[in-house]
Amino acid sequence: MPSQAGIRGLRIVTVKPFAFAVVGLGLAVVSCTSSPVPGGQTSTTIKPPVVTTAATTPSTSTTSTTQPEPSTTTTIPLENVALRVEEIDIGFSNPVLLVADPGGGSDLVVEQTGTIVKADGAGHEVVLVISSDVVFGGEQGLLGLAFHPQHATNHLAYVAYVGEGPKSIVEQFEVVDGVFDTASRRVILEIDQPASNHNGGMIAFGPDGYLWIGMGDGGAANDRFGNGQDPTTLLGAMLRIAVGVEGVERYGIPADNPYADGSGGAPEVWAIGLRNPWRFAFDGDDVWIADVGQNDVEEVNVTSVAIPNLNYGWPIMEGSSCFRSGCEADGLTLPIAEYSHNAGCSVTGGVVYRGDLIPSLRGQFMYSDYCSGRLWSVSKSGVVVDWSPSVGPLRNPTGFGTGSDGEVYIVTQTGTLLKITTEGG
Repeated sequence: MPSQAGIRGLRIVTVKPFAFAVVGLGLAVVSCTSSPVPGGQTSTTIKPPVVTTAATTPSTSTTSTTQPEPSTTTTIPLENVALRVEEIDIGFSNPVLLVADPGGGSDLVVEQTGTIVKADGAGHEVVLVISSDVVFGGEQGLLGLAFHPQHATNHLAYVAYVGEGPKSIVEQFEVVDGVFDTASRRVILEIDQPASNHNGGMIAFGPDGYLWIGMGDGGAANDRFGNGQDPTTLLGAMLRIAVGVEGVERYGIPADNPYADGSGGAPEVWAIGLRNPWRFAFDGDDVWIADVGQNDVEEVNVTSVAIPNLNYGWPIMEGSSCFRSGCEADGLTLPIAEYSHNAGCSVTGGVVYRGDLIPSLRGQFMYSDYCSGRLWSVSKSGVVVDWSPSVGPLRNPTGFGTGSDGEVYIVTQTGTLLKITTEGG
């Protein structure tokens, strides 16, 4: 049985897969502490985007079913799309992601300082304050929010933050009339952290109905603590647990998790080899993971949610290149897209566009870089589009989110909420 050090009050229950549909995704966060880069948003299209083929070939394990396009959709080539970003709201305090509230019809902005507010453009109504329990600074803070797939009946939502220790903590709340009931607050999971960075923070429900949790390798640098390739630890991994299950005190272990019986690895672990997957997103049966690199490469991965026990390579690989000399890539899942540190310093993972405003963009995973502010999209076939010539540099983007209107939004460290749209849109 692997060590469960760092988990408090764990009660493991093996449960059958749910037949839930995904509801509410939390998306993207700052993942480095570099100084802000000069630049700002622009609302005019000045040049066409640059379309290239991704430098790497995705693993054969990445094939899966995606959502079909509506039969009435008329699309135009991406290179002819006049993309721009529109400033929607300002004045947020260190926003890190936007999540649509499936019960209240509002868009919620998660602020790293420990608050969740409505993106209402009229005072930012506060729906949750846990600042006194949140360790804020650098990569630490309130980082994740996800609504349960059965929120309409159980009213449950989950937050992820860094607390004293430091510890990565996931808590459950009941949300009534759009307000988080602090009396219902309950700790689901605690994980001890050896350093102040790479603390993870992204949580989201997959199409399987389970809660997925992205965990960094424990921080410092170069996988100092040896967690990246160790399935017995909850660090450097993608975790997958069952929450909101009647009769289960904290969480259960899905029966198809690769180490569900505790043999060879921690029961919560679904995949390993991640350095700092601050943000990931689901699209149909796919999971897109933006994993922050070390010295040279930032990467984006896409795989099927049906394939367990994948190894994304860290610290054997950084992107599609050897991090350690003489590495062997066999058995590893390589990224579908990557870029060097000539183009940025820290990938800010995003979402797959499924809105109505820009039909040609449907199926594209949108992402950016915290330092350079460049905006890209990549398709499952590995075609990368650089939208920077038309959009211009974003100022320290910290997160993406799909709003209640189905469109894609970006939050920045400067406290601004932006919407991806088109010229004249």
